[in-house]
This record gives sequence, C-alpha cells and structure tokens, in this order.
Amino acid sequence: MDKKYLLFDFDGTVIDNSEGICNCIRYALDKMGVPVPDKNTLRKFIGPSLFDSFCNYCERDEAKAARFVELYRERYAPVGYLETRLYDGITETLVKLKNDGCTLAVCSSKPLEFVEKIADKLGIYALFEFFSCPGFAAHDSDKRSLIENAVAHFGADKSEVLMIGDTKFDINAANEAHVDSLGALYGFAEDGELEKCGATALAASPTDIYGVISTWKN
Repeated sequence: MDKKYLLFDFDGTVIDNSEGICNCIRYALDKMGVPVPDKNTLRKFIGPSLFDSFCNYCERDEAKAARFVELYRERYAPVGYLETRLYDGITETLVKLKNDGCTLAVCSSKPLEFVEKIADKLGIYALFEFFSCPGFAAHDSDKRSLIENAVAHFGADKSEVLMIGDTKFDINAANEAHVDSLGALYGFAEDGELEKCGATALAASPTDIYGVISTWKN
C-alpha cells in the first residue's frame, strides 16, 4: 500500500452532521434577523469555515459573520454537536486501514474541541493519531495549511500522503499542498464537483475508500 498517511476531512466524510449544522445555522440567523437560505444553500455551509460561509451566502459583513459564528456555537456547544451520526461503514473502514499499518489523522476546518468531542462520543477518537484542526479564534478555512501541518507533524513524504474529503475545498487544498486526494462522493459535494476539481481518485461509499486505498499505486 503506497499511501501510509491518510488525512480525513470530518464533516461529510466521516460523520453526517447535516441535521445539527442546519439547525444551528437556522438558530443563529433567526436570532440575527437574517433570512435563512434554502436547503441547497444550507448544505454548502458544511465543510468550509462558518465565517466564510456567512460572507459567501448571506452578507459580506465581517462583524455580522463573527456574531453569526458566536450564535451558532451558542446552540452547537450544548446541543448541535450531538445531532450527528457516523456514515455507515466508516468505522470498519478506519479500523481496516489502521490494521493495515496506515496512520490516520483528521484534517478539518471544524474547531479542534468539537472534533475531539464528537470523535470521542462516537467511539472513533483512538483510531486517529493526530487532529489538524483550527482553534476557535481562526476564521478562515485554509485547509492547505492544515494539510501541511499534518505532513510536518508526521515528517511524511508527500508521495505517501492522501487527503480524503467530500468537497472542492478538500480537493483544491490537496492540489495546492501537492498531495493526492480521494473524493468522497457520498458527502456534500454537488454532482461533478470533485471530478471538476481534479480529485486523484473517487470513492462512492465509506467502504469503497478501503478498496481504493488498498490497491493504490503511485
């Protein structure tokens, strides 16, 4: 197996947290008196930073975006993060990859504290050796820097690294960081999005991830 270091996006790749995220977005926007976008637009909030998503899909106002993030977390911290589930088959895939000698890490724009809490709650925390995630103060969704942070942490050769994610942000960041990427088609990307961005390979389901990686050849 040529890919030793596997960096997993979290939302839309390991967990389906669409219910919790959408509920918290509605809560925050209602509190601010900002119109709630349609369902298709709400799904686009999943993956990138909340701050960026507010500016892109609601209003380009940094002060309001910061307030939106505060209100979102007001509901997410006690309730929203519990409104999530693991994708069917993802735990088995992670275990098999780890047993095969792969080093697993999370590379997500979600704040570290929430990622760790959710991973612990869902019983998958111990499967990951590193969490490359921002703190609460970070507003941007520079996933390239998160990928490079993980690469540096492991002292890995980039040819052995694979970024696994479900949106263009994951694939574009992998391209910018000069590592291969595996697009998770079952996540929140629009049809054709991952192919258009140039994902190195594609997986139709969480269980398909193992099959693709186990036969990977550089």
